[in-house]
Amino acid sequence: MKLFYLLTLLPCCVLHANAQQLDSIKYTNGYLYYHTYGQGEPVIVLSGGPGNSCLQQEEVAIELGKHYKSILPEQRGTGLSIPVPMDSTTINMQSALDDLNRLMNHLDLKQVVIYGHSWGAMLAMSFAAKYPEKVKSLVLASPGYYKFDPDFFTTHVNNLRGKLGVSDLALMDSLEKKMEAGKAGAADSAQYNRTVRLAYVYNKTIIDSLLAKIYVAKPNTTMQQLMVSDLIRIHYDLSKTLYHYTGPIQVIAGRQDPLSFYTYELKIIRPDIVLHWVQASGHFPMFEQQQDFYKQLNMVMQALIKHP
Repeated sequence: MKLFYLLTLLPCCVLHANAQQLDSIKYTNGYLYYHTYGQGEPVIVLSGGPGNSCLQQEEVAIELGKHYKSILPEQRGTGLSIPVPMDSTTINMQSALDDLNRLMNHLDLKQVVIYGHSWGAMLAMSFAAKYPEKVKSLVLASPGYYKFDPDFFTTHVNNLRGKLGVSDLALMDSLEKKMEAGKAGAADSAQYNRTVRLAYVYNKTIIDSLLAKIYVAKPNTTMQQLMVSDLIRIHYDLSKTLYHYTGPIQVIAGRQDPLSFYTYELKIIRPDIVLHWVQASGHFPMFEQQQDFYKQLNMVMQALIKHP
C-alpha cells in the first residue's frame, strides 16, 4: 500500500451545516475561510486529511463552542479556501503554517489552544514546534505521523492488514492493483475505501453509518497529493523540533485504532504527554464512541482552560 493511500485514508469530511458564523480572510492567492462557534477562550479546531473538508470535525467544534470560541478553518485547498494557482507553490506545509498565523493575526489572537485530529494533529504539532510562543496547549485526537519513517509505514500497513479478514484482504489487494493500473472506476474506488476503512473501526457492523460521516463530501485529491509530496520533500520529522514547544500536550485516542502506535511513539519523544484512551474505538472515537470521547474532551479542556 503506497504512502499516498495511507495518508489520504486518515480522516475525512461532513456537510456544511450549523455554522454559527462563516468569515474569510483575503490574501494574495485567494481567501481563507473559517467558521466560528460560541464565545470565550479561543480554540482552533483542525480536521484531518490532508485534503478533506474541515467540517469532518464540525461536531467537535460545536461541542467546544458550548464553552469556548471554537474556530474551524477551511484549510487551504479544501472547501471554499481554494488558492490560485493551486500547485506546489501554494499548497505545502509552510503555507498551512502561514494560514494559521494569518488566522490568529486576523482575530488578534496572541496564543491559542489547538485541537487537531489525525492530519490535523500533525499540523497542530508542526505549528507548535515552529511557533511555540503562540500555542497555549495542544489537544490531539488520534494523531497521525510525527515523522515520515519507513518502519512507521510498514507498521501502519501491517496493522491495517492484521485487522482485515482473508476475503477483505484479497479484495483490497485486487482493487489496489486495479487502481494502480489506472483501470479502476468510481465504484471500485468506493469499494476499496470501504474495505480499507474496516480496519479503522472497532465495530465493523456499523461501518456504513460511519462512512456516512467520513465520506459525505469528496476529498480534494489534488491538495492531498501536493501536501504529501511536500512532506516528503521537507523530510517531515517533528522528533527534531517538537521539543521547542514545552507546553502541555494531551492526547485522546481509540484503544483499538490500528494507528495507536503513533501515539505510543510520540510519547517516547515527549514523555510528558498525557494519554486518554477510548475503549471499543478505532481511529474515529468522536464518531464511534461519542459519549466517552466528549467526556474525555471536556475533562481535558476543563483542565487546560478555566470556564468563562
